[in-house]
Amino acid sequence: MSTDLIAEYRSKIEPILPMAKKAYGSRDQNTPAHEASREYTRLLTEFHSKGGSLPQLAKELNVAYAGVRRRVVMQNVSVSKVKPRTRAKSEELSGAIARVKEAKAKSVDEYHDQLAAEYEAGISLATLARSLGLSSAAPLYYGVQRSIQRRAE
Repeated sequence: MSTDLIAEYRSKIEPILPMAKKAYGSRDQNTPAHEASREYTRLLTEFHSKGGSLPQLAKELNVAYAGVRRRVVMQNVSVSKVKPRTRAKSEELSGAIARVKEAKAKSVDEYHDQLAAEYEAGISLATLARSLGLSSAAPLYYGVQRSIQRRAE
């Protein structure tokens, strides 16, 4: 692996990284943090397409490899393009929790597909995450993204 390529991209990414880390919410937002985040993802994807090692770059940038890989793999997938039909009623949450737990016991793909189905039916992923004992809805959004990505392939 060329250390020159890593050094080149490290110098491009480091200046925008603090701002990119501040981007929260929908990718469609037009804020300085979201613009930095999109540029960060673009640079990671470009680096990877040139044969760069994402684990090595992540180590150099002192960021989690899982997050770097997610940005590259999920670059063209957006949960915000999937709009929930309606907001689900709170009494529907218990059924959603049961369905998600059942799907999770079967397989990862079924779990992700069930998360996507619940999201599209109007179940709040933040509420679902709390009900499942998670501190963040981020892993659930990731599962929805994976399901959408599989459907698109």
